[in-house]
Amino acid sequence: MIGNLQILRVFAASAVVIYHCNVYFFGNHTDFAGVAIFFALSGYLMCRIKDKRSAGEFAVERFWRIAPSYWLATAIVWFAFQPGVPIGHFILTALFIPHDSIHGLFPMLGVGWTLNMEVYFYAVFALSILINRRFSPVIAACAILAIYAGLPLATDNKPAVFYYTHPYILYFVSGIAVFYLSEWLATKLDAHRLPKAILPVTLAAYVLVVGIGLKDVNSPALGLLIVSVMLMTAVMSGKLGADIRWRPLMTLADASYACYLVHTIVIEFLRHKHLNVDGSLGVTVMAFALAWVVALGWHFWFEKRVVQTVRRGIVPSRQVADA
Repeated sequence: MIGNLQILRVFAASAVVIYHCNVYFFGNHTDFAGVAIFFALSGYLMCRIKDKRSAGEFAVERFWRIAPSYWLATAIVWFAFQPGVPIGHFILTALFIPHDSIHGLFPMLGVGWTLNMEVYFYAVFALSILINRRFSPVIAACAILAIYAGLPLATDNKPAVFYYTHPYILYFVSGIAVFYLSEWLATKLDAHRLPKAILPVTLAAYVLVVGIGLKDVNSPALGLLIVSVMLMTAVMSGKLGADIRWRPLMTLADASYACYLVHTIVIEFLRHKHLNVDGSLGVTVMAFALAWVVALGWHFWFEKRVVQTVRRGIVPSRQVADA
């Protein structure tokens, strides 16, 4: 794993936590494209691991990488904060099936709506590997774009149209494009070396520009360009001698998915303790730190054990990636 990609994970997860703490930067409430970065990373990483496992192993591994933590987090939300929610809604949520419910088009765990799209990515990519491993990223990208453009013409099913034609879908395709472009560029720039500060400086400049002037990446075209540039910067700087692998950051990156899942539970817990999570500095720092502490515990005591079980039992003959 390129260390710089792990740094992007930490950045994206942290940005989403700050967003849900209701922090405003010069009047701008933004997640700094954190969710979009996760989707672009997913598209890129699927291309990197496509040759390491069969379509079936890919699907099983990806599902078990995200599902158990999501199930546990959803169950906690159900029992602790939403005990009156119908069991049918819980079951459909746990199965990543888009549906209309008392929460509208969203699942019980707030951030879970993005996982419905992530599982969709995995399913399309697994089928693409089954069709042709070498060209599976291209097949997946074409299929996703075709569904994105054509689904509203074929059905008026609100949940399906909302999830499978959401603008965030395009970030997965952008990650695939970055993979091919970076592989080509790596052959042209192999002798070059970049300074290690290039990714931190890029992220800092992006935060500054968005925080004080850009008013979020609301334009799909602009958002795709910015996220693609950040991902390309992380990939190419990693390939050209500027990969950052500081161990504490790598540990946080391993727990980034857990942080993404549990931070809203932490925030809801604080609210139930009559603490107003209103974007103030003190409360934000406390919620931010607590979210990461809980995420690290969650990762080491639950998530990591699930991954190890998958490694030993489901695909014992191949390495299970922690991506």
